[in-house]
Amino acid sequence: MKISKMFLFAAAALALCGACDDSDDKVNPSTPEDKISVSPTEGVVGSKGGEVSAMVTSSGAWTLEGAENAYVTPSVAEGKDGDIVAFTVKANDKEEDQIFTYTFACGKKTAPFKITLKKKASETEEQLELFYAEESNILPREGGKVTVLVTSSGEWTLEGSADFVHPSATSGEDGAEVVFEVDPNETEQERTADYVFKMGSKQVAFQIVEKGETAESIEITSKTEMRLAYTAEERLAVTLSTNVNYRDLTAEVVSETEGWLAYTIARPTEGGAETDVTAYFSMAQNDDETPREATVTIRGVKNGAAVLKVTQFPQPKIEPEKLAYFLGVDAQTLDIPVVANVAYDVTVGEGADGWFTYDNADESGLHFSVEALGDGAARSCEVVLTEKDAPDNAEPLTVGIKISQKTQGLIECVADMRRARCYFPYLRNADALNGLKNGAMEALVNIQETRVSGSLSTIMGIEGKFLLRLGDVGVPWNQIQLAMQSSNRTDAKLELSERDRWYHVAVTWNDTFAYFYVDGELLYQTGISNYSGFNLGVAYGGYENDYNRAFWIGYAYNADRFFPGYMSEVRIWNRTLTEEEINAENHFYSVPADSEGLVGYWKLNDGKGQIVKDYSTSGNNMLGEINVRSSGGQQIGDKGMNWVEMSLP
Repeated sequence: MKISKMFLFAAAALALCGACDDSDDKVNPSTPEDKISVSPTEGVVGSKGGEVSAMVTSSGAWTLEGAENAYVTPSVAEGKDGDIVAFTVKANDKEEDQIFTYTFACGKKTAPFKITLKKKASETEEQLELFYAEESNILPREGGKVTVLVTSSGEWTLEGSADFVHPSATSGEDGAEVVFEVDPNETEQERTADYVFKMGSKQVAFQIVEKGETAESIEITSKTEMRLAYTAEERLAVTLSTNVNYRDLTAEVVSETEGWLAYTIARPTEGGAETDVTAYFSMAQNDDETPREATVTIRGVKNGAAVLKVTQFPQPKIEPEKLAYFLGVDAQTLDIPVVANVAYDVTVGEGADGWFTYDNADESGLHFSVEALGDGAARSCEVVLTEKDAPDNAEPLTVGIKISQKTQGLIECVADMRRARCYFPYLRNADALNGLKNGAMEALVNIQETRVSGSLSTIMGIEGKFLLRLGDVGVPWNQIQLAMQSSNRTDAKLELSERDRWYHVAVTWNDTFAYFYVDGELLYQTGISNYSGFNLGVAYGGYENDYNRAFWIGYAYNADRFFPGYMSEVRIWNRTLTEEEINAENHFYSVPADSEGLVGYWKLNDGKGQIVKDYSTSGNNMLGEINVRSSGGQQIGDKGMNWVEMSLP
């Protein structure tokens, strides 16, 4: 079989393109990898002989090996990359096919090449066979050529016709090639051309199939209607199945609100099939109070299209009037006003046991029935409000409301110290807080938020002088530390590991040692230098620097050092409390205002306003600020306190 030069050079071009990949693999140029390939890998010659050719692609010089025979003569036995080797094949004098195998070698790599010489035509029986590359008779819509080798025992003829196929011959002898030239198909319909080769009583059918133009197909395989949260998305992914090249895809976004959704790029889906494509969009945050919608039409080059509906909701809001309710012992109804911009489900959690029942909801809020507390034992449950139909890319908003029914506690209100602080605008009696050679600090604290490693959270004291706090560089964010002028004191045992749990924290000292208690247990003691005593009676002077620091609750140095939760029962003593005193009945929750040595007592239960009353005989009231922040190099806040109902114990 003869290979046309056009086919040969096309094969060469494909082979060379295949060698020019853009892989990131790096090869040491000093030790190149051996490579060799042959195109085509086999040839067929009719019984009367002929010629076949092959082009060699290699990384270096090559040699040709094969058993010597009387029929095949290669043009060369060695060469270089890109050489074409012609094999001249003599006529077959045998009534059987003959196969000849050759091997091209480059270094340690080899490539085989096979030649089939068809058998001599029988003198006693009719013979007619067709040979062509597998599936070469199935062409794309662009058309092309199909080469057929005919072996026969006599002259043959070709019958059949099609206006889009042009055969090079309609008759011939053994070993002849017929080249069918096929015109491009301008329609979307597949078409066929049927032919019959005939010789004597023998005939062999031959069919050419030409594909039609494939219609563009674009199908969204992810959701065709996306319900998204208010948050911004840099790479909003939409998956497609399409026969359109990803580079040719475009997207049109139509919305009454412009600019919030934009098409960025399309890429083949990683790990997907050839038809899998992912289109990416960017989406801005929705800061409005209402949803916004867009219709996205993804298009191909011609008429392929797919439509996507995108809805972005505003930030969900479910805001009960309060997050905790402390109920008296009598039977009653509880009404909870709720402001919300989403629909939500109401669930009463475990612990209700029939004494707390959800009745209904209306425009005024949620309504519950509460049975009387008969035996006096405290009981509690939780009401959970859960967003319905949350966006596809967000967890449902969930809000919990704590319900407790008990006899009145010693504490019914606490302060939320997150981004808040208390300070002395002036001191009525500074001497009571100064010269503390013996003393104690104590407070009830409840951590509500996790802070990052290295954070500092202030309980009370004076920065750089005598400060009770949590965390530090190299100290866990929730570990108690006493920061002093000379050095700091802490221990791993002082870590407050649980959130939303009340801890009683106390540090007592004399002129030699400091003692650290958590929930009445002595966990750590350390030596201190207290020659003249500590001065805590320092008011806020309107400015702050490294040398003039004030006494604060919940704040020191800057706005980032707030306490991340609730506080209550903040006290200062001018004597060293004993372990027995700290563990006395109800000491955690209340002490008499006239207790010996009590020089500062801020219960943080005021419930309204900015004034934080000092219940001790010293009378050093403090002022509260919320939303504490840095502005123009100053640390400022808004007047007031965030009071929280909280019944303890």
